[in-house]
Amino acid sequence: MKKPLFFVETAEGPPFVIRLHFDTNAPMPELVTRLASYFEMTLSQDKVNYVVDMENVLFPSTKLIALLIATAARARLRNGDLKVENLPETAKHKFKAFNAWDYLIEDPDAPAWPSYAGSAGTIWHDEDSVQALAEIAEPPVVHELQDTLHGTAPVEAVAANPASLEEVNTYSLRVESTIANLYQLCDFVVEHAKQAGMNVREIGKIRIAVYEACLNVIEHAYHSNPGNWIDLSVHYNPEKFIIVIQDTGLSFQLKAPAEYDVQEAVAKRRTGGFGMHIIRRSVDQLEYHPDAVNGNRLIMLKNLR
Repeated sequence: MKKPLFFVETAEGPPFVIRLHFDTNAPMPELVTRLASYFEMTLSQDKVNYVVDMENVLFPSTKLIALLIATAARARLRNGDLKVENLPETAKHKFKAFNAWDYLIEDPDAPAWPSYAGSAGTIWHDEDSVQALAEIAEPPVVHELQDTLHGTAPVEAVAANPASLEEVNTYSLRVESTIANLYQLCDFVVEHAKQAGMNVREIGKIRIAVYEACLNVIEHAYHSNPGNWIDLSVHYNPEKFIIVIQDTGLSFQLKAPAEYDVQEAVAKRRTGGFGMHIIRRSVDQLEYHPDAVNGNRLIMLKNLR
């Protein structure tokens, strides 16, 4: 039987509150793993209020701090919250020193990621350059990705007709365009990424990309109006993993990507563009196909080999 690393108390409320207290000297990597699983389980049960007692955690790891922040964000999206209390002075210093730049952007152990030069024929997503296209009579000219599941067929062709390829697994999901459904979409992709053999690190990147992309659809394409749909499909074989996100909301005229200066954006309090910056860094190739008739399609490709 595994040693308990944290203890749980509940208050029936309302609201229903979960109080967590950590064991003294709990090994940090195992604690983070078990705690993440516990948060996933309880959030899936719509338990969204937490109090985390940090009394016995003198030196929380960066991953633990990030997990608490992520869980707080998820809880607040569902009108819940996560609060920490009884922070030792050493833990306070760790929280204050936590740097999102170091955690998300400048990971020294991460391999070099591809850069995108862009071209006049490429349509890219950048919130700062969004211009609604209310009337689209014909499909726009787009830059076709040449690396695909098989041969030289463009990614758009693969996404449109995956059955034409050998050994391709295809699955789809349709949900209403609400914030509450974001994690269902993410979990759907994560489950198939695991089946495709993607490693844990890359699965984490894919999850973030899907979250940001679907959030863009909800907030920008549909202006947070419920009653619309998001169609998501995955297509994969041993070499490639493709995600297609389709909506029938407003489409956008997109400029070629420029180097995104995170520090400058923070200094100027400019949030536009950061979501797509994260998506670009999370996938190997990206396409956006605006189409007011058949639906807009965002296509993300991840190499498995």
